[in-house]
Amino acid sequence: MTVRRLLLRLLLLPLLAAPLAATALTEAPRPAAAEEVMRAAAVVNDEIVSQLDLEMRLRIAMAGAGVKDTPETRQRLLRPVMRQLIDERLEMQEAKRLGISVPDEAVDDAFTRIAKNNRMAPEQFAEVMKKAGILPEALKQQVRAALTWRAVIDRRIRPKIQVGEDEVTDLLARLKEGEGQEVVRVAEIFLSFDNADQEAEVRSTAERLIEQIRQGATFSEVARQFSQAATASVGGDLGWLLQKELAPEVAAQVAKMKPGEMVGPIRSVSGYYIVLLRDRRKGGEGSGETRLRLSRIAIPVQPGQEQAAVAEAARQTKNIQSCAQADAIAAKVGGQTSESAGDLTMEQIPASVRDLVSKLPIGQPSQPIVANGAANVLVVCLREQKDGLGRDQITERLTQQKVELETQRYLRDLRRAANIDIRV
Repeated sequence: MTVRRLLLRLLLLPLLAAPLAATALTEAPRPAAAEEVMRAAAVVNDEIVSQLDLEMRLRIAMAGAGVKDTPETRQRLLRPVMRQLIDERLEMQEAKRLGISVPDEAVDDAFTRIAKNNRMAPEQFAEVMKKAGILPEALKQQVRAALTWRAVIDRRIRPKIQVGEDEVTDLLARLKEGEGQEVVRVAEIFLSFDNADQEAEVRSTAERLIEQIRQGATFSEVARQFSQAATASVGGDLGWLLQKELAPEVAAQVAKMKPGEMVGPIRSVSGYYIVLLRDRRKGGEGSGETRLRLSRIAIPVQPGQEQAAVAEAARQTKNIQSCAQADAIAAKVGGQTSESAGDLTMEQIPASVRDLVSKLPIGQPSQPIVANGAANVLVVCLREQKDGLGRDQITERLTQQKVELETQRYLRDLRRAANIDIRV
């Protein structure tokens, strides 16, 4: 698990990330005897991961990936979800050993922000979760683990990380050297193994995730849920890179790929990659970082009424010329909501809407798109273009890479020293 992956996945949901209320998890929880749900699914250093823990996390994972709850989906996600739960137990045990904890208020604040991202009050969000068969406490436990592990990393690893001026200068020079050459935009999912005994299982997990993506799960959401790379918090997106900046085994595959193709599992010395080639272009074209401030108007869609909802959304938003007008229209017409996504880089915007907003004039409404149970109209409130990366940004990038590498080693050592008994 990466340092910020879970925290960012839960608190900084992309603009059109699936709200929990709109997922396929609409069945009520199946009744089960108390002794069954509390039976051990795994034991981690004498601490139990119960069947209930596993069931709740499976449902959260399926909600996050936007896939249906079927026996096939459960089979594919069982191993990666179990690994997450085991890692969290190890992380929390290490935090306890170090005397590190987070207050309940921090967990409650995070839960409130998740509810707001789903356009609900915390109490309302908790009720929606219960109706979807998910215990709110299960999500709070996941949030607590993320906050606690971040606190561990901030104390144990981050203070030891140093980035030299020569490292920054070298990376800037390589970026300059690449101007005019072809660059690729790649997204990744990385699953590590600690030793040869784990390799077959990790490869099998990668194959299951690939099948899940081919069955309809979005690459970015699966990356957020399961990737162990530093890029998990942004849906696996590596941004624009020279091909030679990729790991050699990945670069060899990317060289043969067309935009939109996915390849994997690709073996490396420490794990397996799943790679999606998003695009190619000549270096220097559209260089620099574009930041957008977006507003979204969402009109709920009833099953079978998608075309009518799209037509209604287009009619009501056709005269919008500013974000203020978007908010006013949403407030005037019942059943609509309008929300600001804040300032986002293009990398943080889901690929499904990136092309839609990249050339949309400021203040003008987009064509309606149906997603997550609503007809959505997007309005660009602000667009800023920043010139390339400066030294401070390069320093932060290198620092984060080193933190992530040391974090992976830290967790690997915890796994190797642990007694783990998986019983499912």
